[in-house]
Amino acid sequence: MARKKDTKVIVARNTIIGFITLVAIGMIGFGTYVTTGFADKDVAENEDYIVLDNPRVRRAGEPIEVVEFFSYACIHCKNFEPLLEDWLEDQEEDVVFRRQPTTFSPIYALLAQSYLTLEQTGALEDNHTRIFRALHDTGRQFLTKEMVADYVDGRGITREAFIEGFSSPDVRQAMREADREAREFNITSTPSLVVAGKYLVRMTVGGQRRALRVVDELVAQERAADAEAS
Repeated sequence: MARKKDTKVIVARNTIIGFITLVAIGMIGFGTYVTTGFADKDVAENEDYIVLDNPRVRRAGEPIEVVEFFSYACIHCKNFEPLLEDWLEDQEEDVVFRRQPTTFSPIYALLAQSYLTLEQTGALEDNHTRIFRALHDTGRQFLTKEMVADYVDGRGITREAFIEGFSSPDVRQAMREADREAREFNITSTPSLVVAGKYLVRMTVGGQRRALRVVDELVAQERAADAEAS
C-alpha cells in the first residue's frame, strides 16, 4: 500500500511540474511574441489606434500635439515615464507634448488638481517624479490637499502657496478643461495617448514601447499630409 501511495504522489507531483512547465513555456512564448513579432508588425488602424469620432481640425504647418492622459495614482503611468522621457528627447520641433491629468475618482481628482497647481505655479519640475515615487515606491498616501502641500513644501513652492494655488480660479478652470478634454477624446484608462487631436492610441496592444512607435507613425502621417498640402 505504501508503494502505491508513493507512486500516486510521484505521478501527481510530475503532473503538477509538467503543468507549471507548460505555463512557463507559454508565458515565455507570449513575451517573445510581444517583444519581437508584434513590435515588427505594421501599424494598423483599429488595431493600434482609432480615429476619433469628432477629430480636431489641424491646419498644415501647425504643431503636431501629443497628449498623455495620466494620473499619479496609476502605476502604469509611473512605469511609462522613463520610456516617455527618452522618446521626448528624440522629437523634432514640430511635435508639441503635454500631459493632461484625469479625474476618474476623488483621489484621481485630488492628484489632478495637485498636478495643475504645481504646473501653474512653476513647481512641477521639482515635484513630478517625486510624487510618482512617493505613491508607488514608498506607499505614501495623499488624501487631502494639505497632505500634498506638506510633501511639496520647500520644493519650489511653499505649503501656503500650494494651498492658495490649489483653489485658485486658474486651477479650477484647468480642472474643468481636463475633464472636458477627457470626455471629448473618450479617455477611459491611463495612460492614454492622443495624437493631433485625431488619433487615440491603444496602449494595451503590444505594450508601451509599441504605443510610442504608433505615435511616431501617426506623427509621420501628419507630416506627410502637410507636405501634400503645401
